Amino acid sequence: MEQKFSFSKLLKLGQLKTNEHTVMAILAVIVGLTGGLGAVGFRYLISFIQTLAYGSPSELLEVVKTIPWSYKVGIPAAGGLIVGPLVYFFAREAKGHGVPEVMEAVALRAGVIRKRVVLVKTLASAISIGTGGSVGREGPIVQIGSAIGSTLGQALNVSADRMRALVGCGAAAGIAATFNAPIAGSMFALEVVLGDFGLATFSPIVISSVVATAVSRAFLGDTPAFIVPAYQLVSAWEFPIYLVLGLFCAAVGVTFTKTLYRIEDLFDSFKFPEYLKPIIGGIILGVCGLYIPQILGVGYGAMDLALGQQLAWWLMLLLVAAKLLATSITIGSGGSGGVFAPSLYLGVMTGGFFGMVVHHLFPNVTASPGAYSIVGMGAVVSATTHGPLAAILILFEMTGSYEIILPLMFSCIIATIAGGQLMKESIYTLKLVRRGIDIREGKE
Repeated sequence: MEQKFSFSKLLKLGQLKTNEHTVMAILAVIVGLTGGLGAVGFRYLISFIQTLAYGSPSELLEVVKTIPWSYKVGIPAAGGLIVGPLVYFFAREAKGHGVPEVMEAVALRAGVIRKRVVLVKTLASAISIGTGGSVGREGPIVQIGSAIGSTLGQALNVSADRMRALVGCGAAAGIAATFNAPIAGSMFALEVVLGDFGLATFSPIVISSVVATAVSRAFLGDTPAFIVPAYQLVSAWEFPIYLVLGLFCAAVGVTFTKTLYRIEDLFDSFKFPEYLKPIIGGIILGVCGLYIPQILGVGYGAMDLALGQQLAWWLMLLLVAAKLLATSITIGSGGSGGVFAPSLYLGVMTGGFFGMVVHHLFPNVTASPGAYSIVGMGAVVSATTHGPLAAILILFEMTGSYEIILPLMFSCIIATIAGGQLMKESIYTLKLVRRGIDIREGKE
């Protein structure tokens, strides 16, 4: 009778003089390779679907300017028509932003994630983003990478602790490959997904993150995600200003979290087939996009304009409210995509608006508004995710700018503390608490 392959047999395979750490390192390399390839493939799939939908893989902000109004409304609705049934009938875990489902699997199911989630989440999120959904690709890539790690662990019949480590490896690989940020990928998995900084977990996650980054750079190049303006700390008087920015970003982050779940509750209250609700969300999003096209898609084009100080202060303030609603409608109606990139978007607009105001009021003691945009990105992410270490490192690695690190650290910590006072749960854990799941239960 054929016996099931297991982790213990892998340790003994070929009478190798090895130990568990060596084998876990090998498995981390495998997860890093597959997770990195999955992240790259996901990026290409989004471009392919956008080309089918809009006729071009270029920056969506520029593409939508050239198409008829009926396409701007119809394409997001068509995306919802496909995504709704796909998620509802094949893998409901693929609905929404993905990271809470990974956290739930780690906390309650020893890291076990259904194998089909990889395929369904990949297709659903790529279609949502490629057809203009106002969501990010980071959450889906975390869920995809985590599902890859879980699938490998299930195939080898590993223990619960090793399974969680492999899930963390997949999450780290996804973030690292997406942002070209290996340190931040490791920290996101440890701080946000697992909540465990033990050496046995830390080592394989770092290995997986590094390997995934190498894969990403081989295909996509070694360039920062954003081109940032030159920056220097003009005066020590800027630190009180960055403290106020941290508080402002905390308010924006908490508002985003509350709005997301309130709109989700609103859509849940509709007496309408759940798998058809994303169509309604797509129509609303498309109509909004007629007047404010900057809210469609991931939004990196608009973020680059804000960092380059090419947007008016009033427009950036308008885009904070518009993006917050657009992302909430996309996800709340049943779309699939992440909230990390929208948090970055809200941060860059919040910081840009704030920077223009303070630079106008105190031109001699403040840096350019673009510097405040960078810091705002990290601060809003910190307030929404309650993960300041990951936010600081992601912004540092994404921009490649060390000069920004002091105000970035300061504002991110202030935003995290203030955000935690305004709302106990993060944008990820609130989804679990609403299901009656407290992942902190039993921990000091």
